[in-house]
Amino acid sequence: MLLVLALAVHTLAPGQASADPCADAVRTFTPGTNGGFQADLLPNIVLGVPFGGGLSSGSTDVVSLGDGGTIILGFEDNVIVDRPGPDFTVFENVFVVPNVGPFTEVGTISVSDDGVHFVTFSHDATTFAGFAGVTPGFSNPDNGIDPRDPTVSGGDSFDLAAVGLTEARFVRITDPGASVPDAGNAFPTPGVGKSGFDLDAIVAVHSVDTCAQCCDADGNGSLAPNDVLLLLREVSELPNSINLCGQAPCRGLYCGDANRDRVLTAGDVLLCLRAVSGLPTPIALCATGDCDFPR
Repeated sequence: MLLVLALAVHTLAPGQASADPCADAVRTFTPGTNGGFQADLLPNIVLGVPFGGGLSSGSTDVVSLGDGGTIILGFEDNVIVDRPGPDFTVFENVFVVPNVGPFTEVGTISVSDDGVHFVTFSHDATTFAGFAGVTPGFSNPDNGIDPRDPTVSGGDSFDLAAVGLTEARFVRITDPGASVPDAGNAFPTPGVGKSGFDLDAIVAVHSVDTCAQCCDADGNGSLAPNDVLLLLREVSELPNSINLCGQAPCRGLYCGDANRDRVLTAGDVLLCLRAVSGLPTPIALCATGDCDFPR
């Protein structure tokens, strides 16, 4: 079988690999007063794609920060970068009450490239400009609306240029509590733990990969026949001239482990072979469960 793989690889054309644009990890979570709804589902509930409910129905796929609460999400396999227009979108579960208006629970947004020094987007407590938690979310895995497209996705988008950063790995959301008169502060009985900003997801509009994907054996950012040959040599216990996937493969996952069972086998090489040749795979290749919309 390995000989067949080696021969077949020479007929293949290169293809592109790309990290997903969704947040990958929760770095810290400090709930505020009456917050913590669904915190037991962290981190996965705030990672990956948003589950927008549209104008009249807010998402329940959220964690509530509580009044004064804060959360920091990190990007691991990619980094948000500054390009023309908005660079990332924060999704909350805003919804519109007929004849009343939006039910809002706003949050201030800060970003950092190192996880230590954060800069905060300017915001207006009267108009709510510059806050997240203002615009309903429309993107949902069931409706095909791309969360990377701010013109249709809903949510509140931010441009790194506004705070003078060229890239950001961390996004911090802080509920301002009673200092900002949003509708949530006036709601007398939101339910245990349901106060404050309700985070659904954060998705990069513009991002670049920061580590090799699991089939990208030479770590050059693309999938090509040489990647499969390198993986084939590895699974055959033959020496390779390079350190597969670079010095620090993404999240420490084993290079080439396409089915994510934490061991490299001929089955993984076959999956990578299909990916390089543009063929469908029976499972989501190298999936981590964090971002499940089609690329």
